[in-house]
Amino acid sequence: MSDNRFIDAVLDTMRSLTFKAIDVKELKRGDHIFYVCKPGFYTHHGIYVGNDRVIHFVQAIKANAGAPLRACKKCGFKRKDHLEVVRTCLDCFHKKGFLSGTRLYLYRYGFSRLECQIHRTHCTQMQSCPADQVVARAEEIYESGNQFGKYNFILNNCEYFATYCKCGTAISTQVDQGVEYVREMIQCNVHRYQQLQNGDFCSSSR
Repeated sequence: MSDNRFIDAVLDTMRSLTFKAIDVKELKRGDHIFYVCKPGFYTHHGIYVGNDRVIHFVQAIKANAGAPLRACKKCGFKRKDHLEVVRTCLDCFHKKGFLSGTRLYLYRYGFSRLECQIHRTHCTQMQSCPADQVVARAEEIYESGNQFGKYNFILNNCEYFATYCKCGTAISTQVDQGVEYVREMIQCNVHRYQQLQNGDFCSSSR
């Protein structure tokens, strides 16, 4: 096993403590699935609609940025030079053209408040709509020609799309966690600055 694969395996094992891994054979219509994009800073989300197809919200990659623009032989998907909700095979969703990532995980709904506090991201207290309604909502947005709006990594990303399809409310726990992290860092730095101003820290020369 190469060093990179060993590191990926270790990270996947660690993530399994928080995320629920799911095998492709276990997928059901209406499942909200995601994976951790390399190098591990964020996740990509989609709705599994059955028959090896996933509907997901993607950001454009310019042709001159090295994105593969040839149509997939399996599903016919071709990455275009604009933003859109797309329907692709699982391979295109997970392994090709989207910063290929880790194993697949299942986004969990109907968690208790305590469970959400423990897991922090990629779960919610909100209940999922029935699978047929979830798939119908995703298909309607896809068929509309990008009714979901312009992709924005912070304000309108793939997690917002998938959670909207699942329960009618768009949320992004990874954005919320990032905002919370920044807020805590700012508070910590302000506190340290106040301590320095008040002379609470000893001089490093002592």
